Amino acid sequence: MAAIRLYRHPDCAKCARYARLHRRLDWLGRFEDSTGVPPVGPLRFGEVVVQDLRHGTIRRGAAGFALLCRQIPAYWPLLPLLRIPALRRRVEREFNGCADAGCSLD
Repeated sequence: MAAIRLYRHPDCAKCARYARLHRRLDWLGRFEDSTGVPPVGPLRFGEVVVQDLRHGTIRRGAAGFALLCRQIPAYWPLLPLLRIPALRRRVEREFNGCADAGCSLD
């Protein structure tokens, strides 16, 4: 049973690619993704929010990524790295959307 749901923009190729990667690494079945509108409202291109399905809370940015990492064991080594301010800012930029509709797939 899924413990978290990742909401992503339905037309963002970058978000879709990341969701496929998360799904592949989730051998415990704790992750699901959705292109529906999350409880916080419509998302911008590249914006991602993570919902804890047990409590109903929504996390954005680095907090959302940390929740995702806690549920997928392959990502556990990344959790301590989120304490590094530069890496945390990078994750914030990645999860908070693109400046325009042209997210880059770098």
